[in-house]
Amino acid sequence: MSVGERRTALIEAAYRVIADHGVEGATTRRICAHANMPLASFHYAFDSRTALLCAVMETAVPSDISRMLEAILPMAADPEGRGREAMRKNAQAHLEGFYTLLKADPGRMQATISLGIYAHNHAELQEVGKEMYGRLYEVAGVGLEISAERAGVRWKEPVSDLSPVIIAATNTITLTYLSTSDDVAIAKIIELVVTALMSYVVED
Repeated sequence: MSVGERRTALIEAAYRVIADHGVEGATTRRICAHANMPLASFHYAFDSRTALLCAVMETAVPSDISRMLEAILPMAADPEGRGREAMRKNAQAHLEGFYTLLKADPGRMQATISLGIYAHNHAELQEVGKEMYGRLYEVAGVGLEISAERAGVRWKEPVSDLSPVIIAATNTITLTYLSTSDDVAIAKIIELVVTALMSYVVED
């Protein structure tokens, strides 16, 4: 394997191991075993475990959330619908689609939240953690722009101001599911988030 291929394999393996065992449980030995490569080869790709965690936050997490968005958007597409009601239905479908994907593989979002908390508590990773969330806000902003365009409406506020609300909502849904698996509570969370978002929608 080339160094680039080895780096990619280790990044993907680390993300999956964090999803299954948490950040603390993501040892270099366990990550290398998941990537099917000898432990001795780790330092050909990364200087340290910290460097690998940085790479996961910089590339794997935003890419995975982008793939989730691409999977959800077709569910929410309503070519016949325009206006506020279509926007409301799209927002509802987006969040319900996210919840469906979450239930199918909760470790992915759990890994994202775990990495954010871990980075906050480790000075050498704090800036990377903030940048990871900045990229997640950008992904959410794209979703908001696409939804508004499809529905023929616009946002009263810049999507850069609204996108953190979407990530906060997905984190809340994730933590509620991981803690209680309460479909009723999550349906209410989605309903309230959609209602709040709709207060920023303008139909010309």
